[in-house]
Amino acid sequence: QACAASAVVQQPCPHPAVWARVCDPSLGQRLSALGLGMVSLEEGDAPLVRDLLLEHFRNPALEVEGKLGRRSQDKFTAGISAESFAELEARLCAGLPSFGLAPGSAPPEAEVTVDRFHAIEGGGGFRNSNRARGANKGSTVRSSFACDDSDCPLKEPFEVLNKTRLSDCHIGRPCGDVAPPPNCLVDMRVSFSLETVVPGTIIEGMPLVYERHKRRQTFKARLFRIQLTHVLQGQRETFEVEVELRMDVVKHRLEAASVQADEALVVTRELVAILRELSQQAAEVQLCRKRKRVEDFQAVELELRATSDEPEVHAELRRCVCEGKEALNRAKQYLCGILRVRFSSVDEVALFRFAGRQVARVMQRELSEAQKGSEGASQSDESDLPAA
Repeated sequence: QACAASAVVQQPCPHPAVWARVCDPSLGQRLSALGLGMVSLEEGDAPLVRDLLLEHFRNPALEVEGKLGRRSQDKFTAGISAESFAELEARLCAGLPSFGLAPGSAPPEAEVTVDRFHAIEGGGGFRNSNRARGANKGSTVRSSFACDDSDCPLKEPFEVLNKTRLSDCHIGRPCGDVAPPPNCLVDMRVSFSLETVVPGTIIEGMPLVYERHKRRQTFKARLFRIQLTHVLQGQRETFEVEVELRMDVVKHRLEAASVQADEALVVTRELVAILRELSQQAAEVQLCRKRKRVEDFQAVELELRATSDEPEVHAELRRCVCEGKEALNRAKQYLCGILRVRFSSVDEVALFRFAGRQVARVMQRELSEAQKGSEGASQSDESDLPAA
């Protein structure tokens, strides 16, 4: 008995919520009926995502997906850099065991499709989706076509949907921020939408709003699907990363839970965790690229300055500056063109910024010399005046 008592004392005290559930099994059911949970919120949780999940998880048309992108004050732009996209693809192919992606598995085959978005006149009985670019705030229907070996779409769509956005939840930054922090390279958004299957005949004769070509790889885990999609829309190219909840799994877990609010919070934490993991990996690639650009520039900075100070180059910059503001851009383009030829390994954006700073320096020097000349002439005139 002493040994048994000692073992009990050494065991950690259970969480109060777990202890309450053991003492009163009906407590969880009563709290769940009220929409309340026994697990406390922690820093980094997304309670709005949890609440929306509780509200809509029984709807068979529900889609919950998280995306990586960049958030400005007005909007969220989905997509990451091509380099970050390629690095994420390599890491996912290598496996993420902590998220249910086994290492050593064969990479998924890429699925090539074409999406066409049609504007439905009069709404077509659908809710306003307001998501299509170029649409006049009317309902749109998306028809998706599989492609043949030549990446040409087949004649008949395999899916025709009307997608209605319920809510967007921006996560990963403190509440109230109106502008992204300077060290935040990748933002995250979780969207709740309803995807309603509609008859294919509804798009006949309806105007085409836009079309996009997609090449997608899907990595399947226990709770979600990670989708890497290369999107071409006209001249616009994006590399999108999505994490979509498997709603059949989510529904089963929530319906089987004694406290649905607690289980919804656990699901939300798993979704946010994989989004933050992918976001961090994508940001690492961008930080490495930025660090390399800085190092490449610093290695040749003295040579760049020497080039801009060469007599012939400096004389041309002075001539453009003296012509006025209209010629300043021409001076910058002239210097940047020379630097691109001589320092082709340095990032072009860095060279353009350096050229702008050098033109500004020449202009400031010219203004300073002109001011000194004006002051000298004024003093000379005063000395020529007869003494009082």
